[in-house]
Amino acid sequence: MTGDFRASFPNTRRAAAFARRSLIAHIASFGYPDGDLADIETAVGEALANAAEHGHEINSGFEVRVFVERDRIVIEVQDEGRGFLCSPTAAKPTHDAPRGFGIYLMRNLMDEVAFDERGSCVRLTKRLPVARQHGACG
Repeated sequence: MTGDFRASFPNTRRAAAFARRSLIAHIASFGYPDGDLADIETAVGEALANAAEHGHEINSGFEVRVFVERDRIVIEVQDEGRGFLCSPTAAKPTHDAPRGFGIYLMRNLMDEVAFDERGSCVRLTKRLPVARQHGACG
């Protein structure tokens, strides 16, 4: 089974919602239990919302990619915005913080979360269910 999925979308909230549904439909074929699939959907939704909001430029878009890398599935969301600097050790936002929960959620729902040096591409990684069952680690 191939895990490759690649699509480009206009940078709108409606396109982000469509991209989320499309990605989750594709990822569901890898046998994730409902709880893991819900975690992936939430993390992907946050990444896409960030791309639509913070990466928005006139006539811009974003790209999503999914691929299998050994014992894990990798989801990348890349926008055409200016990016940002993200601390690799960002703390949990306070309950009254107006922003900052998206990255916190992604980091707590996925096995790995990384940003490129510009901050315009996020890479979300989740171990495949079979790899977890056999104790594989990356």
